[in-house]
Amino acid sequence: MPTWRDIRGVYGRRRRALRQALLEPLLVGWPTLRDVVMNALAARGHLVLCELGDVRFFVDPSDRVVGAWLIWHGGWQRREIDSAVEILSAARRLPPDAVFVDVGAHIGTHTIYALRSGRFARVVAFEPAPRNAALLARNLDANGLTHVAVIVAKAGGAAPGNAVLHLHPRNTGAHAIGAPPSVDGTARLEVPLVRVDDELAHLGVAPESVALVWVDVEGLAGLMPRAVPIAFEFNPRRYSAESKARLVARLAQHYTTVHSLGRGEGTAPIGTLAAREHTDDVLVY
Repeated sequence: MPTWRDIRGVYGRRRRALRQALLEPLLVGWPTLRDVVMNALAARGHLVLCELGDVRFFVDPSDRVVGAWLIWHGGWQRREIDSAVEILSAARRLPPDAVFVDVGAHIGTHTIYALRSGRFARVVAFEPAPRNAALLARNLDANGLTHVAVIVAKAGGAAPGNAVLHLHPRNTGAHAIGAPPSVDGTARLEVPLVRVDDELAHLGVAPESVALVWVDVEGLAGLMPRAVPIAFEFNPRRYSAESKARLVARLAQHYTTVHSLGRGEGTAPIGTLAAREHTDDVLVY
């Protein structure tokens, strides 16, 4: 005969399944209702645990980009990571002790996806925003990956020092050094700034073991001469014609190939980057 505990367990599971079946179509289909739910969760300081197959993430419901995408769509840029890993694996660029470097790691999506690929022995993750870094640590723990990751609570830059980090009120992945990322965001804080290659040397990471860096290109002067593959968001609107030409020329000194990770454009010579007019995640190698 089933115990009272068994009966309660069955009842609870059925109740949760019914609630999900009734509410999920409404929440996914009605953005206004979805926003009401997210606002209510954020106002109470709750986190949302997303169980997504082989990964799990605690997310802040007030984050309306990465957090919301994980909650409602079940992932964030995993295809881009998998594509980069596949390309570098085919090119025999992933040694057995490969290190993945994530600069601006946010809450750890790319870090955890990279480790789940099975092609990286460890990760060094840079994240200067304290709340993001706390969620990054929590997500590594939730996935059982704390032992293969080092969190550096600093921002990567062209020179060491300190910098003002402007906080976006609705997109915790868009915090920015320099210009504020939104017209209505006023919060900011001072964070330490380091050169990525200097910090890796301090941590004892051998340069030849760094197999992929997911980052903006600032602060990587020491890694570029070794042609360490770099993945970054290329946004033409950030550059004047002259600064874009300088960027491409700088990359062309050490890399020959660019691969579009987000738009399925495939592989092209590095010089073609100068003619791109749309924002895209790219891999240079």
